[in-house]
Amino acid sequence: MSTSTAFTDRVTVGAARRTADGYLVADAKVARTGVQEYLGSEVGRPDMAVVRVYRPAEEVFSDATMKSFAHRPMTNDHPPEHVTADNWKKYAVGQTGAEVVRDGEFVRVQLVLMDKATIAAWETGKRQLSMGYNAEIHFESGTTPDGQVYDAVQRKISHTHLS
Repeated sequence: MSTSTAFTDRVTVGAARRTADGYLVADAKVARTGVQEYLGSEVGRPDMAVVRVYRPAEEVFSDATMKSFAHRPMTNDHPPEHVTADNWKKYAVGQTGAEVVRDGEFVRVQLVLMDKATIAAWETGKRQLSMGYNAEIHFESGTTPDGQVYDAVQRKISHTHLS
């Protein structure tokens, strides 16, 4: 059984700096391989309290997935709908850059916050970022090469925004 689901995941941000024109720029580790835990209700399995979802390296670092990290809109909190050209001005406060690289088990991208109020929120302590993306979930149990047990596998990962 497989389902297509929208996800959000927390990300790690490196040191930020201000540009001459006031924007805030940083590198962020926005995805990783391995097993992540989700509530069953988040992945369409309310019968399971927690679902251990495996993201294999070949999915995370596939050409299509890596390209989907570039030029994504940044939002201040996750919006209630997908960010598109139709509603970009309503939600976007910045964007991810073109440089998308593998960094060990992580994917690293540059980001730039361009909205004054969001930059001020960052500078006063709002630091949690979260990647929004879509993926197929294939419910199949197994064990990763490094011995982690999983209940499902994520495939066809496509990023939509960074919040």
